[in-house]
Amino acid sequence: MNGAELGEYPFDTAAAATATPKEWNRALSYLRKYAENSLAYLTLEPDKQWLFSENPEGIVSFARSGSSIVVCGDPICSPENFPKILALLRSFAAAERKHLVFLMTDETHIPEYQAEGFGCFKSGEEAVFDVQSWSMQGGQCAKVRSSYHTAVNYGLTVQEYQPQAKRDENIERQIHEITDAWLAEKHTARLQFAVGSLMLDRPCDKRYFYAVDPEGVIQGINVLNPYLGGKGWIVDIMRRREGCPHGVMELLFHDIMETLKKEGASQASLGVAPFFNTDDADHPCLIEKVEHYIYDNMNYIYGFKPLYVAKNKFHPNWKNTYVVCYPKHMSFWMEEAAFAVLDSRGFRDYVQAYLEMRRVQHEKKHQDAKNEQQK
Repeated sequence: MNGAELGEYPFDTAAAATATPKEWNRALSYLRKYAENSLAYLTLEPDKQWLFSENPEGIVSFARSGSSIVVCGDPICSPENFPKILALLRSFAAAERKHLVFLMTDETHIPEYQAEGFGCFKSGEEAVFDVQSWSMQGGQCAKVRSSYHTAVNYGLTVQEYQPQAKRDENIERQIHEITDAWLAEKHTARLQFAVGSLMLDRPCDKRYFYAVDPEGVIQGINVLNPYLGGKGWIVDIMRRREGCPHGVMELLFHDIMETLKKEGASQASLGVAPFFNTDDADHPCLIEKVEHYIYDNMNYIYGFKPLYVAKNKFHPNWKNTYVVCYPKHMSFWMEEAAFAVLDSRGFRDYVQAYLEMRRVQHEKKHQDAKNEQQK
């Protein structure tokens, strides 16, 4: 651990991948006390660096990319200390001669960011649920209900795997099979930084639910991370086996929500739909207009629209999420830094996927014109 002092705020730095037991337990204790943003537990992922503050208590998870420090979610601290942790982080970035970019920040902290001179731009919306009142009943969830019954009739059941208590080689092998096949279908590499990994070797407070058929074959998995002191849970990973029966995800979501309801949880999340509704303000800025264009036109690279549709069918409440930066004007290099940390192959992976998308579009247009001439 490296110690230093900036102004009146002492801080320590560490890395999740090489953290000592003491550092790891310190990070975990701050998460259990202060995690508000549903992305908070991604702090424990191996791609994160940590900035600790002792007085006031807090932790920030980040990655260095180019000339920027990219932060995952919001600083993790008590609400009254939020401006102090922002000041610490700004001083830390200044000492490293880097800009700051925050990804998927919660809308409740936007006034505090703005008061500290940060720029704030809408980046999407998060699908959240009141666990105690959510129900599959009613017309708005009719399709979910129908799919759920299909899975039940097929004989699927939902179980929770607890590797913290006992490891099961068969279950973990099937989980990895599903994950590997899912990754093979992607046009870009696996997203990271704002999306978690399985972490079966060090699960901490994660929860693992799976849908299994009568023959013992796992057909789908959901991995949950806690926030709000365990009163909130985000479904961080949702994956299903290729060719699985219809309704696997609906069955998993229903049974997970019923479990959380019995346990007294208050909130659940299906995560963010990136770039959704970013142009809904009276005067969207250029960045928000570009995000809206990406949402509408670049689904070959990442299924932005299908992702929104998949979440919206469960009838969530949608709340705004933001990208925040300092200085307040987002530069191209700050945007490039954000994309670079999100993709395990860096920004060039998106460029290559974009060029491939244009090639496919060009070939389709050429073939359509040829077919029209032959009529």
